[in-house]
Amino acid sequence: MKRLRFTLLPILLAGLFFVGCENQLEAPAAMTLQAKNAVEVLPAGAQFVSMVNLQAMHHNALFDPFNDESLSGEFGARVQEFLDATGFDPENDLHEVYVASADMGPDAQPSIVAYATFDRDRLQDYVDQRLGETFERDDYKGIPIYRTIEDGHSVTFALATDNMIVASPDEASVEAMLDRLSGTGRALKDDAETMNLIALVSSGSSAWAVVCNFDEINTRESQHEDDIGRDMTQIGRALKDVAIAVTIQEDGFEGTVFMQPKEGVSASDVADLTKGVVALMKAESDIDDEKLRMLDQVRVRTKSGYVQVEFFADNEMLKSSK
Repeated sequence: MKRLRFTLLPILLAGLFFVGCENQLEAPAAMTLQAKNAVEVLPAGAQFVSMVNLQAMHHNALFDPFNDESLSGEFGARVQEFLDATGFDPENDLHEVYVASADMGPDAQPSIVAYATFDRDRLQDYVDQRLGETFERDDYKGIPIYRTIEDGHSVTFALATDNMIVASPDEASVEAMLDRLSGTGRALKDDAETMNLIALVSSGSSAWAVVCNFDEINTRESQHEDDIGRDMTQIGRALKDVAIAVTIQEDGFEGTVFMQPKEGVSASDVADLTKGVVALMKAESDIDDEKLRMLDQVRVRTKSGYVQVEFFADNEMLKSSK
């Protein structure tokens, strides 16, 4: 439990539990054009929505998804063949990835929208001619859809436009995204409450996530293990919605968390409990200077029922948490 608290994902979520003084929230910034387009394609009724800017990840080697020197031998040769044939280099050409899911359980069927720079004809020709044994092709309203099954799990994707790829484990979800692209069906943009949360975090962030009905998330990992685990579980159950924005920097990342308590729970009540959590974490006998400095730097502002938490985690602390 103690080691889990400071791994990367819990650090992002840790901002949920650091609360202090009151002030005013800054006005939400305008959404980016790609974010606006993505919410027109992703499904309504999502409990979880997120975005990762893969190009922004390059700013920090700890977060760079392409910081891998293992592309050698037969696999490396296949990758190079793909690059030469399609002109598509994911490291440089894959930009933002959006994910929306109706739930966060093990059986979730997320819908994915990825923005990239690619030659649509060359990429489709490569899949058709070189990967015919791996991908089954169908056409849906004039757009090729590719489906594969690997280790019992299916993946379906389509090059929806000249810069958008849509994908999902569920073929019907891909077809629904293509329908929404042409203006048919309810989309994420029609969910007013979720869109308000996305507007808080979507502009200028390297990555962000929105979780609706937060109290429904399974928190068994931290339940009843110790005082901190019990208090975190209690706080999580008191929250209605949560939104997190992260900006990657060369020496670490800074994050901002927006928490909305559910009806009947005040932000001040949540604050009283979470102040105790912070004190307990800082008092742990094995806490090191890096983690203590992170806890000391947390800042909190509240307004209109929201709690806004700002924090920073540097690379040294992240390395020590591995």
